[in-house]
Amino acid sequence: MKKLSNRGYKIMKIIHILSAAIWLGAGGAGLFLLTAVLNAGNLKAVLSSVHYIDLLIIVPANVITLVSGIVFSKFTDWGFFKHRWIALKYVINIIPIIFGGAIFAPSIINMLSITEKLGEAAVADPSFIASKHVFVGAFVVQLLLLATAVCLSVLKPKFRKR
Repeated sequence: MKKLSNRGYKIMKIIHILSAAIWLGAGGAGLFLLTAVLNAGNLKAVLSSVHYIDLLIIVPANVITLVSGIVFSKFTDWGFFKHRWIALKYVINIIPIIFGGAIFAPSIINMLSITEKLGEAAVADPSFIASKHVFVGAFVVQLLLLATAVCLSVLKPKFRKR
């Protein structure tokens, strides 16, 4: 199997690190907007911003991180399952993809819908509050997973084999 050249390896490493950094930063920005900036006076603007951050920054960064990881695994000696920490990073990368459609999208769409109907009163609506808690919780979990993936990349722990 053909391996990446030294230059190709460096380019892929830059792409992988930048996409993960963009993903982590965008997740932090979205969480900040939802927890520190969102109020009755700016509901639609903040929710729309978070929705666009999710769709236009987080999702592409997630996909680029996954694809660059696959390129690393296939075209270097790292492999897909040679090291358990690499397999764990794949799981960490795929979890947001799966739950993005199941949790993120319905929650933000529900909050935007309630805001359209109720305006500023949406902040007191139980369904809005529940969706916000789910969305914020999912953001926190995503950021913790990403931080774990970064730590795995740096520490490269040797998990014991039984």
